[in-house]
Amino acid sequence: MDGFYAAFLTGRGGNAIVLFVIKSTVLVGVDAGGLKYDGSVQPLPDGGYHFKLRYIVQPGTQLITGMGSVGTPTPIQLDFIAPSDFASGVIITIQTPLGPVNAKLTKLRDLDLPDRPPRPADG
Repeated sequence: MDGFYAAFLTGRGGNAIVLFVIKSTVLVGVDAGGLKYDGSVQPLPDGGYHFKLRYIVQPGTQLITGMGSVGTPTPIQLDFIAPSDFASGVIITIQTPLGPVNAKLTKLRDLDLPDRPPRPADG
């Protein structure tokens, strides 16, 4: 499951793309609007995954849920279940405290770190 992912999000108020990395059970991500996502992903016995995310919506941030912007920094916690094939482009509806969003998740590449850093090219 370790790798780089993209989440294509759609709500009543617009669209967004979140890029994130999963390493072991840790998830870290960012979107073009400046939101930073931190959380975890736990495998479930049935083959699905339990996602727990946290991010902070800043005042003036355009929300894709269609809700107006917040007046003060607002922490958001998300807790949702995704199917075992979540990274294959299936659509997942996520209920957020600010309204529902549909998410299409895609794995971009494995997180396959080399055993040692590459050597600089000889010039």
